[in-house]
Amino acid sequence: MYKIISLLLIITLSSSLAFTQGHREDMSPEMRTKFETQKISYISQQVDVTPEQAQAFWPLYNEHQKKKDILRDEFKQMYHRLKNDFKNLSEKEMEQIGDRFADLKVDKAKLDREYHNKFKEILSAKQILKFHMADKRYHGMLIRRLKGRGEGRMRRERN
Repeated sequence: MYKIISLLLIITLSSSLAFTQGHREDMSPEMRTKFETQKISYISQQVDVTPEQAQAFWPLYNEHQKKKDILRDEFKQMYHRLKNDFKNLSEKEMEQIGDRFADLKVDKAKLDREYHNKFKEILSAKQILKFHMADKRYHGMLIRRLKGRGEGRMRRERN
């Protein structure tokens, strides 16, 4: 048990560092670390990963997330440029932005495929599918929790 807790702590610290390097401006670093720790714990339990699998999987997962964040950031930058400067963009610029949007979607799909194959070297097919289901469930729980906090904050500001 001590080994598992120690391993989870190490993984949590490394993943929280990777997570905080992303560009999620809407959360404090403490909150990001807290949610990331909860995510690792929740998903690890749902997927039934061994300590050895966790030690190999989570750094790889964090690497995948960093690369997806880079693509997501580029997409957001182009979207904001399009949104803020739409009337001033030439047809050629719009075509380039549209083409890049499509390229980014393809790049993300290729990246997901690449890491899916890497995950298969660590986890069984069943564990990978359980991971995707648990990740989606956790994301939904996180959104509901954050919406609840936002609503509470809005109620306090109105009073």
